[in-house]
Amino acid sequence: MKEKEKLPGSRQRNVVDALKINGGVLAAFVLIFIISSLLNSRFLTVNNMMTVLRTNACTALCAFGMTYVILTGNIDLSVGSFMTLCGCLTSILIAQAGMHTFLAIGLSLIVALIFGAINGILITKMRIPAFIATLASMNVLRGACYVMTNGKPVVFSKGLFTSIGGGYLGIFPLPAVYMVIAFVILWIVLNQTKFGRRIYAVGGNQMAARYSGVNTDRTIIQVYMISGFMSAFSGILLISRLGSGQPVIGEGAELDAIASCVVGGVSMTGGSGTLFGTLIGCLMMGIISNILNLAGVNSYMQLIVKGIIIVLSVYIDILRMSLATRSKN
Repeated sequence: MKEKEKLPGSRQRNVVDALKINGGVLAAFVLIFIISSLLNSRFLTVNNMMTVLRTNACTALCAFGMTYVILTGNIDLSVGSFMTLCGCLTSILIAQAGMHTFLAIGLSLIVALIFGAINGILITKMRIPAFIATLASMNVLRGACYVMTNGKPVVFSKGLFTSIGGGYLGIFPLPAVYMVIAFVILWIVLNQTKFGRRIYAVGGNQMAARYSGVNTDRTIIQVYMISGFMSAFSGILLISRLGSGQPVIGEGAELDAIASCVVGGVSMTGGSGTLFGTLIGCLMMGIISNILNLAGVNSYMQLIVKGIIIVLSVYIDILRMSLATRSKN
């Protein structure tokens, strides 16, 4: 029997459910976009739109990896530390070791893959809850970054590295271009491959997936490697754009990534959601932050607004799951 037939549950049902959520998210996104354009005349300018894309591209890259993790029914609190560690490591390799830019980036991404695999192994082989395992990783990686940089920014000269994160393709900032490319690749993997079906199967019912022949441990390890890779790449781009390796850049990034997923309709219980929803959720949060900035609202109030949006999104997900359970009964 083919593996596609063996996988538990209906992948088609999951996709349909997710599309229904995305329809609501997309409608909310359009509504917020229209309201924002009416509230401030500077919102719809080309410069401001490019600013929204540039500032939210790194968050989206992190959120894409987080989507894979959450779809398996897990969580990754270490993505911000991955950003910091690998971004600063790349800076050190270029500025202090004199390594070629692409080699330094490649080594940093390999480090991210290794630590991502370690996260997965802690969860699958040692049976440590994902929340605890990635919380520990978050502290270990951030501590390693502070030790490595001695708590000081690592400054590098302008050149190839700064152009990777700070350059443009026409009017479009390069981070936004990378975001689109990553989205297309990860969307195809999630929706058109056996690996993507395994992710949905593991998140839908891990025990049933295991009995159906899916190597659940390997799948979970692989999604954590993807999450680590995407977070590291995001951190490298951000540090490239800033012009120095700062050991504080990734603080709170995990919350932004999780918020993008939740607002985009990815269920925290796993097995339901889409990458498109995450992208829309990320852009929605970015637009809200942008219009608040244009209105002069301070960053502390913005945190309150983001927190309220996350709570409402999770509550909507709970209501949806409750309605789905009642309809089955």
